[in-house]
Amino acid sequence: MVKKHKFLLATFLISFVLYFRSLFVFFTNDDFFHFVVSKATSLKDFLNFFNLAAPVTGFPNYRPMATQVFYFLDAKLFNLNPLPMHIVLFILFFGIIYFVYRLTQELFPDLKSKIKNQVVLTAAFLYAVSATHFGQLYFVATQEIIYGFFFFACVLSFVYLLKRWSLRNLILSFLFFVLCLASKEPAVTLPFVLTLIYLYFRLTKLTKVATKTILYSLAPFFAVLAGYLYMRFFHYGFAKGDSYLWAFEPKRIINSLGWYSLWSLNIPEMLVDFVGPGLKFLPSLFKHYSKEIIPIFVLFGAQIVLLAYSLFRFITNKNGELKTEKGKILAFCGLWFVGTLIPVLFLPIHKFSFYLTVPQFGIVVLIACLLLSNRQRFATYSFLAIWFTLSILTLNLTAKTSWITRGEEISKNVYEFLKSNEKNFSVFSNIVFFDMPEDNTLPWLPTTVVKTSLSDNNFFQAFFSGKYRAWYGKESYPGGEGVYIWARQFLGY
Repeated sequence: MVKKHKFLLATFLISFVLYFRSLFVFFTNDDFFHFVVSKATSLKDFLNFFNLAAPVTGFPNYRPMATQVFYFLDAKLFNLNPLPMHIVLFILFFGIIYFVYRLTQELFPDLKSKIKNQVVLTAAFLYAVSATHFGQLYFVATQEIIYGFFFFACVLSFVYLLKRWSLRNLILSFLFFVLCLASKEPAVTLPFVLTLIYLYFRLTKLTKVATKTILYSLAPFFAVLAGYLYMRFFHYGFAKGDSYLWAFEPKRIINSLGWYSLWSLNIPEMLVDFVGPGLKFLPSLFKHYSKEIIPIFVLFGAQIVLLAYSLFRFITNKNGELKTEKGKILAFCGLWFVGTLIPVLFLPIHKFSFYLTVPQFGIVVLIACLLLSNRQRFATYSFLAIWFTLSILTLNLTAKTSWITRGEEISKNVYEFLKSNEKNFSVFSNIVFFDMPEDNTLPWLPTTVVKTSLSDNNFFQAFFSGKYRAWYGKESYPGGEGVYIWARQFLGY
């Protein structure tokens, strides 16, 4: 028991070291907009965050727990300091890792103690060091960590209910479901995931609770879900915009599922921008990133070979530990992965690796079972070493190329510049960011990049109480007195 806990603590420590730098990044993009929509001057304003009948102006998402409440508390308690928010995210992230550990443990109670511990710890380790967590920990505005925490807490409480029905477990699971639903839209999959969990437990004879009792227990979840969907469709509405374009063509759905599958195996998210028609890599990928991408491709290839070998052994070995449950495990993990991805699979332009917070559980459990059910130590240790190394390389490349880190650096540069010159600018109300003629050769105009990073004027609303009005490009400014600032100086190149 002590040894098992040491491995789990070591997993926490490794993931902390891996993502340590995320504690000290600044805000960017949607963060500033979230601060603006999270302002409340009275209890009525605060409670109105949860009003499904009254959408927040300009905010198309119903995420009061992960957005308004979280940003409101940071503004009130820590004066818009990003560090406390990232500390909270890290604590919740550790909680998710623990939930992954406990949930995996509950899925395989009949395994021999040694094999069971190895499967459980391997799944927790694979999840903890996965490169898919970059966006969740570096960018507060994803809301993924808070949503994921409530999601797994709900599922685990329901698993305890399946083990032994009690009103306490039902209330806990239902409460976490409501909090999850108030955190992010993919929570709509939860009642179906709970049903999937029940079916798996029933097929593997892990529950003796009567089906009728479970159906009664699930009824409140589906009732709340129905009410939520009604309010979203007919009152609150859904997100709209250039990236929120729904597509139901099988080809595009398969493409999105393929990318999420690759990202779940630690392939860098940025690759999606370097693959052209016919699945051909653009020459610019190797021109600019050959030193980083070639080792990643080599390790990924080795990882796929080991996975294929483990899958073959898993399917064909009649003496393996999980021989009687092979089909059920494959089906459960596959349905978990695809099912929890459904809310984003139909948004081909709006796809990001941070949406794998919950779906990644299905991948790591499946891999852990493939590696350990046949007791191939060399394959297991080799895979774990490759997975960890690949994650490090992918995270380093992502930190170098991601719009998230670039946006955070730009926003911090602008903030520090304005703070250091606040006295000089105090007599002006207009700030004009401009480009130089030589900036026209860049792929993106610096004023456009700065505008996106600062979320237009939301940055100034959040940090300077609207004292300044920002203009991006001299041609956009109607004229008059103002501060003119060269935009490119904040980009670092």
